[in-house]
Amino acid sequence: MKKLCSWSSWFNREKITLFIGSLVLLLGAIFPWYCLPQETLEAFGTNLFWTNAVRVPLALCAIAGFTYTFLFHIRQAPRLVFWGALIPILLFPYFITTWSPAVSFIAADYYNRGKEVSSHIDKNFSEVQAQWKQNIVLDNSDPPASTFGIKIEDSRFFQLPSWDKVILEGFGYKNSFFAGIGQGWSFSLIGVIICLMGFYLAWEQQGINSLIKDMKILVPVSLLLFSVILGSHIYFNIVNYQLNVQFAKGEYYQVVNTSQALIRLYPPFQGDEEFLERLARAELYTDTADPGLVNFIQGLENYKDSNFLEAENYFEKSLHSQPNRFLVRGYFVAAILNRGINYFNELNTRNAATAADIFEKTFNIFPGNVEALYDLMLARVVNGEFQKSAEVAKQIIDGQKYFQEPGIGLMGQAYVHLTWAEYNNGDINKTWERYRQSVDTKAWDKSGV
Repeated sequence: MKKLCSWSSWFNREKITLFIGSLVLLLGAIFPWYCLPQETLEAFGTNLFWTNAVRVPLALCAIAGFTYTFLFHIRQAPRLVFWGALIPILLFPYFITTWSPAVSFIAADYYNRGKEVSSHIDKNFSEVQAQWKQNIVLDNSDPPASTFGIKIEDSRFFQLPSWDKVILEGFGYKNSFFAGIGQGWSFSLIGVIICLMGFYLAWEQQGINSLIKDMKILVPVSLLLFSVILGSHIYFNIVNYQLNVQFAKGEYYQVVNTSQALIRLYPPFQGDEEFLERLARAELYTDTADPGLVNFIQGLENYKDSNFLEAENYFEKSLHSQPNRFLVRGYFVAAILNRGINYFNELNTRNAATAADIFEKTFNIFPGNVEALYDLMLARVVNGEFQKSAEVAKQIIDGQKYFQEPGIGLMGQAYVHLTWAEYNNGDINKTWERYRQSVDTKAWDKSGV
């Protein structure tokens, strides 16, 4: 009975709370914080090593939580250390969107292309459901979005209604970021909060006073950190505006020197079309032109004139010179897609086979591109190649597992194409199974793909 009382006294609310929080925090250190297809990351010359390396200090926090649960008194726990762990968790979207522009670009491209595909399915539902799709028309591919999203166009930016842009673009809390977020980040955020609850529960009536005492330290530090980040965004916008003024004045050497420094100091400029175009033109005037950048600008001019084949040639030369320039890779894919779409959309002289061959070229540049896979899947069916269409559908289904919320319309269409392939194979039972998966999201997990 004494042992039972001893154990019951040990299992108090603060220790149970801290134990649960430490356990959840440990899960946050085990599961990845961000997920993107490995093949795509390799093609872009980047990886998620540093992105997921933040799990190491969180693992130490989890160990500390278990230590104060079983060995030491909870009131001795370093609460400010756990508050300090919460800050990088909350700033994780900022670090990705600002200091890993290639990763941010890939995630945004997947998200934006997925939205375009979903929009096409919604607008053309009767056509995409038809087996032969002979009258369907594909939408033109949009150019990739800039990674320099928090542009201050005018003074209205400083008005309160515009400050949602600061959170979405400046601090990275936008849908395109959360499309690839992993379970580790969510577990870490929840785990730290639960651990902090356990610490304050241990102080009982004095818990509020302890929280106020900690806030007197944390609030000024947080405000200072917020001000530094926001100030850096404003500062780089001012410098970018000043570069426009210098370029207009013909001060090209200053534009080149400052731009090259900015690319290192503020990585989002690496994926901004206007910034790179101004830099290339300034370099041309100073006879210090980077061939890769010049080819990109020439490709951009042809792209805007809808001369996609010529644009492809310039983008290919640019990418050969600088393989890690992700914006060039994005425009290269868009040019190829638009050229293939032009072949596909000519209803009188439709050449779905040629369009499919063109779409396939994108996978050497951007493996797993959602829009290219969708267009290729439709082109194969229009050309009567149901088995090849089914293979593309399997790639779509396999690729959607990396994202927080798979595209329902896209997944449904992929299973529809698998349904037709099974029907043409004469397997009625498998056809019915695939059809169920095309209309019931609960059946996706049962897929044999």
